[in-house]
Amino acid sequence: MSEQILSGRRILVIGASSGIGAATAKAAAAAGADVAVSARREKALHELVAEMGAGHVFVGDAAVPADARRVADEAAAAMGGLDLMIYVAGYGPLQKIADCDPDLWADAYRVNVCGANLAAGAALPHMDRNGICAFVSSRTVEDANPFFGAYSASKAALDQCIRVWRLEHPDRRFVRIVMGNTGPTDFANNMGDMALLGEALEEWGRHGIPGGLMDVDDVGASMVESLAVALAHPEIDASELKLDARP
Repeated sequence: MSEQILSGRRILVIGASSGIGAATAKAAAAAGADVAVSARREKALHELVAEMGAGHVFVGDAAVPADARRVADEAAAAMGGLDLMIYVAGYGPLQKIADCDPDLWADAYRVNVCGANLAAGAALPHMDRNGICAFVSSRTVEDANPFFGAYSASKAALDQCIRVWRLEHPDRRFVRIVMGNTGPTDFANNMGDMALLGEALEEWGRHGIPGGLMDVDDVGASMVESLAVALAHPEIDASELKLDARP
């Protein structure tokens, strides 16, 4: 990114140890932002900051209330406040809905819904009315991918929570980012029963679910550029961003 479009901005990326989160943090740093990164994997975060050449590392599990508060408090203290919190952490296990495992579903909701809400609740006190909480949702909410029920249902729940955030805090801005297929990421490594993946891909194709793949660095740059525009125009509520691969 050639322009320093985020110069002076203070950004916290939750779920930054790999994939979209890491790409977003790198793009934000390249755009001039002061960037704090958080996730559970400390080594990966330090490697990311070393690659960026700057930044702050705060290890924590966003779905643990004490961790969420500590990460936001420490990031704000290090940077003098927050202008943008981006929640990228996500968990998408493969499972047939008839085989519903309550523990697996609870884990998906814990990461995709509770973690996002805790992160936003912890970040808001460190922002003024021009700040933004952004959440990465999923195109699967609209697609209803077979064998991906826990993930798509949890992202639908996240979408509803974003609507409630807007009603409970009408003076603040909350951005829903609808994410299409992106790679390379570690997302597939946590899908669980990989024996189902081949069957799932066949089903997704049969139902006409798009299978194009966006490059993770392009996605990170696009997210950063779009959110930079929103920050630069605080009286505009750009509440939704959709990213998907071209056919």
